[in-house]
Amino acid sequence: MIRRAFLALSMTVPAGAVLAQSSSSDLLGQKQIVQAVIEGDEEKVRQALLKQESPNQTANNGQPLLIVAVRAGHIPVVETLLKGGARVDAVDPEGYSALMRASEKGDVDIAEVLLRRNASTRVQNRQGQTALMIASGRGYAEIVRLLLDRKAEPNSRDFTGRTALGYARQNKRGTIEAMLRKAGGQE
Repeated sequence: MIRRAFLALSMTVPAGAVLAQSSSSDLLGQKQIVQAVIEGDEEKVRQALLKQESPNQTANNGQPLLIVAVRAGHIPVVETLLKGGARVDAVDPEGYSALMRASEKGDVDIAEVLLRRNASTRVQNRQGQTALMIASGRGYAEIVRLLLDRKAEPNSRDFTGRTALGYARQNKRGTIEAMLRKAGGQE
């Protein structure tokens, strides 16, 4: 019985490891700021930033913390990270910016926050898509309007040659097609 308990402990904790939790990481090596962002705990994020934690860290999956907060829809955390110096146009491993992820979800509130912080509407992911193309294809008219108001380029092309108008047409988004045409969009 003592041996089994010892074996179980030795299998979970490497030899020589210290079991006390550090002030900035949990036992799995994940930074506390990362966990706070995932949980949407704005106060813990703020406290971590006050302790000089970088707002430009990435989660264990390689996603910038700002994008983690955007995908989770945690507006106060997004705002806190931006105030703390997070790069608004940082991209995740797929090449998506925070604005592109907000556009993908149709999250108008977060898109507005990012655009107020001068998020670029010209960032392209690995397929060459922009936030405008993503929102156009998904039918998020309010996001399309926001992006066009911020001078998003309606005639940017992805790697297959499609524009935002092409995405809108392909997905039968008539209202968005009209908005894009009025903004000078072409196929």
